[in-house]
Amino acid sequence: MRKGSVAGALLVAMGCSSGGGDPPPGGQAGGPDVSMPEVDAGPDDSGEPACVEYAMPTDVDCAAPLDGVLPVDLRCTGLYGDFDKRELACGVLEYKPAVELWSDGAAKRRFVSIPKGQRVDVSNPDAFVYPEGTQFWKEFRVKGADGALRLGETRLLRKMAAGWVYTSYVWSEDERQAIQMQNDFGVPDLYGTGHMVPTRDQCKECHVGRADFVLGWDALMLGPGAEGVTRESLVALGVIEDASPLALTIPGDEVERQALGYLHANCGVSCHNDLPESAAHDTGLYLRLEASELGSVAATDAVRTGMNKRPAENAKYEGLKNPDPANWYDIRPGDPARSLLVARQELRGFEGQMPRIGTRQVDDTGLQLVTRWIQGMTEPNYPPPGP
Repeated sequence: MRKGSVAGALLVAMGCSSGGGDPPPGGQAGGPDVSMPEVDAGPDDSGEPACVEYAMPTDVDCAAPLDGVLPVDLRCTGLYGDFDKRELACGVLEYKPAVELWSDGAAKRRFVSIPKGQRVDVSNPDAFVYPEGTQFWKEFRVKGADGALRLGETRLLRKMAAGWVYTSYVWSEDERQAIQMQNDFGVPDLYGTGHMVPTRDQCKECHVGRADFVLGWDALMLGPGAEGVTRESLVALGVIEDASPLALTIPGDEVERQALGYLHANCGVSCHNDLPESAAHDTGLYLRLEASELGSVAATDAVRTGMNKRPAENAKYEGLKNPDPANWYDIRPGDPARSLLVARQELRGFEGQMPRIGTRQVDDTGLQLVTRWIQGMTEPNYPPPGP
């Protein structure tokens, strides 16, 4: 039996989510209809059903908590057609982005459904717009003390008429149930695995840096290296009308492309961009790859806003080996040792660490990508290092 539909839905990467969804403005907590939007599903070649049809369970409580609008139990969200077998419901597909957000080595799966007959507006490749009823899930498997991976949490975003609502479902230790987290402090150490389930405010801090809230799905993350649904398949899936706005390429050689792509996915789409609501807007260091600035490496935000630039006045230096602001540039060509971008990637346990939330472990692979890029910044392609 196949899992997922062939049209009208796809699976997407989602950034961090929260425990306990926010009611949309004007909505009544606990009152909105939590039924699933209709999605396409067709037969496979044998004539058998192509997926497992979702049916609202009758043996669990599908109500929303008093302070939210999403159901308490993951079973009620439409992700699985057969929860016990973990078989996806019709209209839900799986996808892996070309570049993944660092989550301390957790194993992740990502899912999305788009309502039947609806399409994602990609006319502005920097700011996709999703139809009402769109849902994204992101599943985390975390490593316990015995080294084995186990289900930890599943995050959900749902777009409603008044905006996005979101929550995180924490799996029971026997992995037979996932219940919405309902507190204001998250879970700092889930089942002793070191995994942090973020709070609602932490989720919002990241997601408001995107025009329509979704972080992990764009032309570049659906491009070369993506698995499952890709930007080339979106038209055939019925999700978009025209793929031409998505024909984007990260500029530069292999080292530059890898570093710029990593910074885009892990830093730029959420915080380090020019959207006024983004958490790092006031730093002036922008790392998102904008569609209009992909003609050359020199035209990218990372180079234009970071090269030989002194950090903003609000930069954090606590925990660094050299806390003197005069020592640092955001990016100093050829010198990762004096590039604050690298130092903050290496930092953990202090406010200045990057990513700022959701991680206790350094991403060694990402650190090497950025370090190698800065080490290779030599003339004439890059300016000489600042004094």
